[in-house]
Amino acid sequence: MPGSVMKLQDISRDDVYDFTWPPQPQRLEGIEAKFPGLPLVVVDAAQRIVWGHDYFRLLLAGRRKDALVFEGEFNPTEALLLNFNLSNRLFELNLCEKLLFIRKISRCCKLVEIRRRAELGFALNEALLERLDVLLDVSMRPLLAAGQLCLKAAMRLADFAPRDRKALLGLFGKIGFSESHQLQVIQLLEETAFRKKRSVASILAATVRPALLEQEMPQQKILEALQRRRFPALSRQEDEWRQWQKKASIPNRLALGHAPFFCSGEVRIVLTAKDRLEAEELLKKLK
Repeated sequence: MPGSVMKLQDISRDDVYDFTWPPQPQRLEGIEAKFPGLPLVVVDAAQRIVWGHDYFRLLLAGRRKDALVFEGEFNPTEALLLNFNLSNRLFELNLCEKLLFIRKISRCCKLVEIRRRAELGFALNEALLERLDVLLDVSMRPLLAAGQLCLKAAMRLADFAPRDRKALLGLFGKIGFSESHQLQVIQLLEETAFRKKRSVASILAATVRPALLEQEMPQQKILEALQRRRFPALSRQEDEWRQWQKKASIPNRLALGHAPFFCSGEVRIVLTAKDRLEAEELLKKLK
């Protein structure tokens, strides 16, 4: 790809094609050595940056005066797709950047075309577009960019009241949960709040105390606490079951189980033998 040397001061800083968030010039350090002789800034006919926004910032920070630039004719759709596909292939855009890209390109391109020409890694639909403004709120962006909030959980939170959303974002920002666990936390809180006719934020504050966050493996402890809050009767039965097992001094070769959700008083006993001979002896004793 041929290019020409252009002064940085002549390049427009208009962010019409920029969806880098947060700006990360450091991820392009060493790119000149990786692609020697190639123009690493692409501009349109109005000399607005199409691709290479972070590299441009890196040049400015290094007090460079000019750069090798490729200038071409691009319409907004072509420019945004070029920026997305090159950037995503080189250093993998974060979720926040992908959503910013969608907000910009959806104004000039149909969803079916975006899906066909951009590898987003998630489903692009009208429901997502309707929630973009909330998803890209300043409170959500840092967690999306850092990988601390998955898209499915973010979509659920977009429908929450602002106070409830803020409370959950605070939790996910402090404690790293997997995607499935984030969704489980949200579901338990929603169900408990509905059942008790209280807000999600108040249930979360009453259940997840600061001391709980400081424990070893806080994710599991938090889920257990929310489970007890959601199913108090079942949790009491589980506690009683564990206490009964301790008092009963169950031998190692025995394993006990209860009926699912304690729906009946049945107790299942599993007896393990080390070989067939011992199994036969045990069976004789049981008879």
